[in-house]
Amino acid sequence: MGSYLLSEDAARRNVNYLATIDFIISLGFGLIMPLFPLYLSMLEGGSLEVGLQLGILFSAFVLTRALLAAPFGNLSDRLGRKRIILAGTLLYAVLSLLFTVPEDWLGLVFVRGLQGVASAMVWPVSEALVIDSTPPHLRGSSMGKIVMSSNLGMVLGPFIGGGLFWFAEEVLGLSETASYHFPFYFTAALAIAGAAVVWFYVTDARAPRAHKTKISFRQLLRPDGMDAQGLTNLRILYANAAMEGFALSAIGPMMAYFLVLEYPDLGQTMISVLIGLAMGIGAMVAFPSGKLADRVGRKRMFVLGGYVAFGGIIAIPFGWTLWVVILFLSLRSMAFQVSSPALRALQADTVPEEVRGRLIGMLESMSNMGSVLGAPFGGLMLDLFYEMDLGLPSPVDGTMIPFMVSGLLGIFTVSLVQMFVKERRRQAKA
Repeated sequence: MGSYLLSEDAARRNVNYLATIDFIISLGFGLIMPLFPLYLSMLEGGSLEVGLQLGILFSAFVLTRALLAAPFGNLSDRLGRKRIILAGTLLYAVLSLLFTVPEDWLGLVFVRGLQGVASAMVWPVSEALVIDSTPPHLRGSSMGKIVMSSNLGMVLGPFIGGGLFWFAEEVLGLSETASYHFPFYFTAALAIAGAAVVWFYVTDARAPRAHKTKISFRQLLRPDGMDAQGLTNLRILYANAAMEGFALSAIGPMMAYFLVLEYPDLGQTMISVLIGLAMGIGAMVAFPSGKLADRVGRKRMFVLGGYVAFGGIIAIPFGWTLWVVILFLSLRSMAFQVSSPALRALQADTVPEEVRGRLIGMLESMSNMGSVLGAPFGGLMLDLFYEMDLGLPSPVDGTMIPFMVSGLLGIFTVSLVQMFVKERRRQAKA
């Protein structure tokens, strides 16, 4: 990459604009995610259980994102980040409208896969541009701002999605199918607004590479110029991304379905509100956690948050009432907002500047490949073990098994980072 193009004030504004983009796109994601379980049931997906359908639907998205995140990251190194982010945001708007077309779950899987292409153009490239725009000693703070904005969008999304569904059905008097379509139209409008923000306000912080550089898979695992500890850090972070992606996706997409199974009288609107409430409690800590990570260490904050978060996942099915389940879900959400900005800053400190887009994309790809396997695994486990009688007092039943697998795998991968990753920035400062 070339030299900086932005002043310090302009760079700070750039991060704020990118945080706005993440908020808008995440709002769209959060708005439609809680609708999928009952939407799939309405479409009558065939012989597969709804949990497995949800897992495959989620995997279609993360598979295409996993395959394309690194190539789009590399392309952004050459063409500039802004162009790729703008194209991805516009594509996301079009695909939001296409969600209203399929008449069966396989059609949703196809559109969801295409949506992964748009996501590969936005998320890793946007993160690389944030890193481009931020000096090393402020990366935790910047990542905290991005994570908080993204999570606020995901928090408000279920509230708005449930509200739009209710408004379409109860106030406008639309049919059930049309009421499910209504939030997708709103999502498309949000994405168009996001594209306008990119077009008018976002600026590349570095000049693109003037020439095409082919980067082999070996160079992704062993970039030129990195010492032994840097290579160890990068490889452990690759492994962490894959295992954490598996662990989170095995449970995350299933939460709405879990609540449907455990509390069938809640209804779609209430499920959306409760998930949004739990996520909202956690979202508030992301920015201050990122700032604290700049002061006390990125690794320390990641490990602390990671252990608590995955412990919270194990605890969720043991909740003896709905409100205890929401409490555990909120605890998990808060802990992830402690760990996530610190992890992103730790990754940024490890990745060489000249191949930043490619390697950030590769880290995203590793996470998504884990998610590809984790989502259908979690859905299948929930379908298989939900009604299993373990011979233990309530609420201990087969539901705990996928949560236990997810939590223990997450604790293991956090331990790998604790044991083998050394924080390069703090060493250099010392």
